[in-house]
Parts: sequence; structure tokens; C-alpha cells
Amino acid sequence: MLKTLPWLLAVSARRVEIYDAINFSKAHATPDACRVLHWPTVLGNSQQLPGPADAFDIIMTDDAQMVPWLEAQGKLYFLENRDFALGDMSRELAQLKEAAPLEWRREGMSVLLPAVANTGWLQQAFEDVKVMMPASYFIDDGTFITRNRAFANFTFTALLLLDQDTGVPPQSLIDCIAHGTVPIIVGKHHKLDYTRYFSFAIAKFRDFSVEQAISFMLTAPADALYVYANSVKIVQEFFYMRYKHPFRQRLQRHAAMACHALRSPQPPLAFVSIYSAKKNFGRRMALRDTWLPILKAHGIPYRFFLAGTAVDDSELDHLLRRERDYFDDMVFLIGTTDEYPIGKKGLAALLWVAHHSDAQFWLKFDDDLYVRPHSVLSRLSGIQRAELYWGAFDYSGLVIRDVSDPHYTAPEIWPEPVFPPYARGAGLAMSMDLVRLIAEEEEKRPLKKIKVEDVSYGFYLWQLIYDRAVTSITLYDRDELHFAMDAKCCTEESHPNNCWLPLTAQTWIVHHVSPSVIRCMFAKDIASGLYLPAEVETRYLQGILLDMAEYDHHVQSAVGKIQGGQSSQSGHGMAADLCGCVVTPPAHPGKPLQGGRMNEYSTGPRLHS
Repeated sequence: MLKTLPWLLAVSARRVEIYDAINFSKAHATPDACRVLHWPTVLGNSQQLPGPADAFDIIMTDDAQMVPWLEAQGKLYFLENRDFALGDMSRELAQLKEAAPLEWRREGMSVLLPAVANTGWLQQAFEDVKVMMPASYFIDDGTFITRNRAFANFTFTALLLLDQDTGVPPQSLIDCIAHGTVPIIVGKHHKLDYTRYFSFAIAKFRDFSVEQAISFMLTAPADALYVYANSVKIVQEFFYMRYKHPFRQRLQRHAAMACHALRSPQPPLAFVSIYSAKKNFGRRMALRDTWLPILKAHGIPYRFFLAGTAVDDSELDHLLRRERDYFDDMVFLIGTTDEYPIGKKGLAALLWVAHHSDAQFWLKFDDDLYVRPHSVLSRLSGIQRAELYWGAFDYSGLVIRDVSDPHYTAPEIWPEPVFPPYARGAGLAMSMDLVRLIAEEEEKRPLKKIKVEDVSYGFYLWQLIYDRAVTSITLYDRDELHFAMDAKCCTEESHPNNCWLPLTAQTWIVHHVSPSVIRCMFAKDIASGLYLPAEVETRYLQGILLDMAEYDHHVQSAVGKIQGGQSSQSGHGMAADLCGCVVTPPAHPGKPLQGGRMNEYSTGPRLHS
């Protein structure tokens, strides 16, 4: 029996019992136990679950026909047992291949064939590679030794065995990526978006012939090879972080958190932390009047997190304490300030949540956001409950070495020129096991600190994986297009190279918006039926609002007729077109604003000359 971490005992009211193909018949219902069945695809498909499946509270499988990749639906929970055998050597292999001469990269292709050629096109491919690529084809026997020979010295490998390699993702695909080798995938199968960059890290062929593959290699432009190489490194990092911890320990953690979600009474889906500065009275009022009541209607607790107030009787701190008493939704973090950057404040808020919330996820927001809670909560309610880090990720955050810059990071803290992957700070989520693990490790031995708040969370998690080897982490980066990091309405056609994550009909979170814009967006969503209208309140600039307005003129938006909203109980209406609430500047004249070699568009990365 695996040793259980102390905080895992605290999150589960019932004992967690894990069963598999060997002992599943011994499971029997008891009120004090949460029964979890691990049933991978190697044992069969959804039609071959054991007869007493109803005896289990949770069924964990890697069968994507039963439950989609990374998702949780009812008692079904996606979890796979995979190996990332090369470990830290993977990045070195990928960098060596990227640095190789262009001619070598164009010619470096292998073919990995299944042991049994059970279709006509596979039989033809087998005959062709024996003649045309006698030193570059390999017959898969399922061993890492054979796959290492097939991948190690090649830039591309045609994976012709995926139809016979069960599970999602196939182990052969992970082994290929681990070697820094670009997979060539044939046919319409296996087009899953494991990570946002997966589709840019693979070559997709409708059908396969050796002549076609050789032609592709010889004619692939330098731009394409560059994008493949960089995307493979990102996908490498994704799989490495997901499979870093031993599977049996991952299984136990996922089982404990999945069982925690079934407790009665059910814990909140999320606890929401909203970072705010002391004088941002107008922003806090705008959120209280718009999307925060929708959170409350879903049973989601929230708090504004501010720097600590002084014990003297300054007018500002006195007003903040009045505001806290009036609205009862603020936390003052002793020992922190509003000074930018706020990395220290971010850690203090995370530690507070670790000790004060029993929620399943931690959601962190800034106070200059418009959020559509339905969409965000719907996503969290349908995905894995452990080892999850969600948001719009930056994979190329440059490290500042200028000691005069407030974002300066010393080489002894982080020596590389690019930060580890991190979710941008406007809005992010972590499963609560990671929040508590950061707190636990910080209390044991302080983690290294970075001043930049959003980078900090990714850096803390990186240390838990690489330095302390206490967890695995899944970077859930597939919702990036639901973030509007720049509140303008544009397209790549209207604003070439100057339209990054714009406001669209699919937006869930809008960043950098003023209180009046937040109210405008909320009014449009009410008018479209996304929320039901609540009682209209007429406010005047008096009392606490008058005192707030002395520090923040944005409080003016909280006076006049305030339209409240509430959740719809009979389904959700359509999300409104919010473009009328924002001002979209004209396209930037002249050269593109972005620098560097590879630029990131709404459709993915592209090399720009």
C-alpha cells in the first residue's frame, strides 16, 4: 500500500480504495470508503468493463471512447499510465537536432512499422521502405531499445503503427516526441490536441507513400522546420511534466482528489482570489455589481486580496476597513504592499487559500477583468481534479537581466534566458492539491522566488517537478483562444501581426478593461439572455461611495441605475457581441511590432522574415 501524504488524508472524508484487474472482484460497498477502479485500454474497451462496475465511485481509464482526454464525466475520469524514459536528456536531443545543418534535417527521416502489416497500404509501405530506405526503417517490437534506434538519429519519423498502439496517447508517440523527433501521422485518426502546440509539432499526411515522404523532406521550407523544432520542444515539456512522477503515486493523488469532489456536502468547485490594489475602489464595485453575484449563485466563494492595512488611523486604511466590514469580501495580506511587481503578494494569497479553502480548484483573477463565469466553471467541472494548471500560457517569457528593471531575475535564481511555462496572470487555475503542495514545500524549505507574480506560479511548480520531484503537472493550455488579453476586436487580416488574443464571440475572460467597460459588457450579456436581469438599483454618490470617489474617480460608474443579474435556471442564453464596449485602434502602421524569429498568431506560431 502506498504511503499517503498528510494533506491527502485531510481532503478525503472517506477512505480511498484503489482496485484494478487483479482485485476488482473484491470491491464491495461500504459507507466509509470511496472505491476507485483503474481500468486501462490494454484490458479492453468500454464494452468490457467488469460486471460489478456499479460498485465503484470512480473509474479511471485511458480509453478516450469512454471519457475524453483529461476530462471527468460522472464517475469516469481520464488517466493514463505512460513513461517518459529519456527524462532530462530529451531537451538536449531536441536542441542538438535543431542545431544540425539544414541538409541533415531534411534527409533525416525514418519509418516505424508495426510488427504485423494488416492492411494493403501497410504491406506496400513495408515493401517500398525495404528498397528505398533500407537503413532507415524499423519494425516495432514495443521495446524502448528498438524505438530509440528508430528515433534517436532522425528529424522525422513516420509512425505507421498508431492504429495498433492502444491508449491515448500511444506510448510510441510519446517516445518519438521524447527524442525530439517530429512524428509523421497518417490518416484522420489521432488528431487530439494534447497541448495547444501539438498540431504544430506533427506532420500530417492524408495517406502515405515513401516517395511522398522523401519529397516532403527535401522540399520542406526552413520556416516549417523551425516551427516543427520549436513546437516539438514545447510538446516535450508538456509530456515530461505530465509523466514525471511515478504512475502509482499519480494514480493515488488523482483518486484522492476525485473522491474529494464526491464528498457530502460537496466542496465548492473553486475558490476565487481577485488581486486588487488599495485604491481600486471602482474596479471592486464594478465586479460586485456584475459577474461576482453570478459566482455566488453557483456557490463559488471569492475574496479580494489586498496588501495589509496599517494599524495607524490613516484615512485610506480606515476606509478600506469600512469597505471590508460592509461587503465582507476582502482579505488584507499582512506584510505585503501594492508595490509592483507583486510576486510576494501572490505567494501570500496562495498560502492563505491553501489554509482557508476546501475547494477543488483555486481560480486567480485580476480586478480589471470581465469574466463569463458559466464558461470558466463549466470547463473546470469537466476536467481532472489533480495535478492541473490551467490558463493562457507563455512558453517564451524572456528573463530580464537589467538590474535596474523591476522584473530583474538573478542568474542564480534562474540561469536560462527563457522562463519555465507559466499561465499569464489575468486569470489562471490550479487544482487544490498543487496549491497545498506549494504551501507544504514552502513551509518545509522555502522555494526560490521570482518577483513577477504570474511567472512565480509556473516557477514554483517547475521546482516541485524538477528540483524536488514531488509531483507531475498537466499544463491545460487548450483554452487560450477564450482569453482576450487585449480588449480590442480585430483579425489577422485587419491588424497584421498586431492582433493577439482579441475579443471574440468565444471569449470567456477579457483583460485590461475599465469599470465602465465591465458594466457595459455585463449589460450586453443580460440583454442577450446570458443572464437573467435582477432588480434595478438607483445609487447616488453618497455614504461610502462618496468617500471611495475621493481616491478613485472610477467609482462614478457605480452610481445611477445599476442593473443586477442572476443565473438562468433554464439554460444559458447567447453570449453577446462585446465589441461595442471597446475601442479598437487602427492597425499599427509600418513594420510589425513583434520582434524575434517566431511570432505567435491566433492560429499558432509562424516564422516571420
